[in-house]
Amino acid sequence: MEPLRYEPEIVTELFGKKIHILDLSREVSPEMPHYPGHMKTNLWWHLTHEECRMRLGDTPFEGYGVKGIVTCDHVSTHVDAVYHFNKHRPDLTVDNISLHYMITPAVWIDVSHVKPRTHITLADVKLALEKAGATLKPGMTLLYYTGVDRYWHDPLTYVSQYPGLDREATAWILDQGVVNVGTDAASLDNPADITYPNHTVHGERLVIHTENVANITRIPRHTGFYFAMFPLKFVGATGSPVRALAIWEE
Repeated sequence: MEPLRYEPEIVTELFGKKIHILDLSREVSPEMPHYPGHMKTNLWWHLTHEECRMRLGDTPFEGYGVKGIVTCDHVSTHVDAVYHFNKHRPDLTVDNISLHYMITPAVWIDVSHVKPRTHITLADVKLALEKAGATLKPGMTLLYYTGVDRYWHDPLTYVSQYPGLDREATAWILDQGVVNVGTDAASLDNPADITYPNHTVHGERLVIHTENVANITRIPRHTGFYFAMFPLKFVGATGSPVRALAIWEE
C-alpha cells in the first residue's frame, strides 16, 4: 500500500464528525529564516543506509538512515515558554506547558495594514476584531496576521519587516483571558523596538506565545475553530518548535 503523501489540509472523521485540519507549521531546514542572533539549523547524515549495511555485514536488510540535527529552541513555528521572557520562572519551561494551553478555541484577525517596524495598537486590535466579528474570551488563542509570511523565502526581509504589538494592546489582549497569542511574524514585538514590550508583558502575566505561524489566512472562518500546537518536551528549554494545526468542524 502506497503511503499517504503530505497535504497541508485534510478532511477526516473524528468522533463521528467531519473535521477539517489545516497545517499551520513551517518547515525546519538550514535555509529557513532564523531570528537575528539565534543559532542556525543544520542537518547532516550521521549514518547513511550504505554505511549501515557496511556495519551490519552480510544481511538482506538494506540498512537504516539516521540524521543529526543542531538547532535552537526558537526556530520555525515555535512556542515561547514563560522562562524565555521571565528569568525568574525556571519552573515554567517548555516541558511544563499545560495541555490546557495546547488545544484551545481560537480566533484570527488581520492587521496587515499596519506598517512594518511600527506598533500594532489597541485600536488596531479592536478594529480587526470588529471586522472579524470575533470576541476574545478566557482560554482562547488569538492569532494575528501581519502579511510578512509572503517573505518566508526572503529571510532578511522576513525577520525584519513586520509590526509588533505594543504594551497597551498586549495587556488588553491578556486581560481578556487569552492563554496564547500567535503571529505569522518572527516575533510578536516590533523589531525596531528593543524594549520588547510584548515579551515583557507576557513575562509579567506568565502567558506563552507562538511565532512563525503559517497559513493563517487559509483558515476559512475567523471564529469557531481550534488552535492546536504540540511542543517537544525539551527539559529546561525556553521554547520548542511545534506542529501547529487549525481544526474546525464541517
